[in-house]
Amino acid sequence: MSHGLMKDRMAYVGRVPWHGLGKEVSETITAAEMIQAAGLDWRVWLQPAAGARLLQGQQAAYDRYLVMRDPVENEAVPVALGFVGSSYRELQNVDAFRFFEPFIADGYAQFHTAGALDNGQRVWVLAKLKDQILVGKDDPIDRYLLLSNSHDGSSAVSISFTPIRVVCQNTLALAQRNRVSAISIRHDRSLKSGLERAQQHQLKSLIEKIYADAATLFGKMAAFEVKADRVETFLEVLFPKTEQQKERQEEPERWTRIKQILKDESVTPPETRHTLWAVYNAVVRDEDYRHSREAGPEARLNRIWFGSGQALKLKALEKAQELVPAEQ
Repeated sequence: MSHGLMKDRMAYVGRVPWHGLGKEVSETITAAEMIQAAGLDWRVWLQPAAGARLLQGQQAAYDRYLVMRDPVENEAVPVALGFVGSSYRELQNVDAFRFFEPFIADGYAQFHTAGALDNGQRVWVLAKLKDQILVGKDDPIDRYLLLSNSHDGSSAVSISFTPIRVVCQNTLALAQRNRVSAISIRHDRSLKSGLERAQQHQLKSLIEKIYADAATLFGKMAAFEVKADRVETFLEVLFPKTEQQKERQEEPERWTRIKQILKDESVTPPETRHTLWAVYNAVVRDEDYRHSREAGPEARLNRIWFGSGQALKLKALEKAQELVPAEQ
């Protein structure tokens, strides 16, 4: 049964992922080994699309291309992943993995998870960085880098800073005021040089600065007490009541679920239960694990990492930043 992860083509280090899919690999795995274990050792290429026009003044250049993928498993022919324009430049999976090699080699990071969505339209590599953020006395946050690449022209190459809360495996978001919270590199002629620039040693300085800022913010949130009415004000911004709910003095279902999460000590330690940190994490927890109409685990992963779920988490964190005093 396919789960949308390229027919379960995926690899992971450590504990089994929430979706239960993939092949377990060693913590010391190399880029070449990881790409093979994840079943991502295929290539893409550009093919002029049907009806494409030859561009004047450019030898063998067309205005429209198909991104084609090598056949895998029992596929007999290559698979079309999407349409792109003449300026598009493909990024091979092997080159996406190579981006992490210097960080793996010096022990700064290790591969954690890799896989693909749908027929390979999106490929991701998640690397775990050394060291943790500690919020309060015993609430560790693991630090990750997530490289995401689309093979269908739908998005740029993205390198994002992705904290994951250890106690409940919530995937948090980072929204930095006036700072870069993700590196975006377009699929054009500057793709290779853009990746090389991002790979230079300055990236480590950026990572450490962003995660240091995140640690400071999370600490302030954990020290910022919020009463019940302030919780509802926060939730109203994210999940506004309908006019009917206002008339009937009812609260949205998500409010009820989030308030229940706040009472769950396995997710919300008593030390920070009545804080902004707890409210934010309850929102994230609900978004990551709520029941939905999504068809399979791949749709959920797509939502919480790349879609509406990620957007909601960013909005929640931005609202939290507005509430926390600048100096505390």
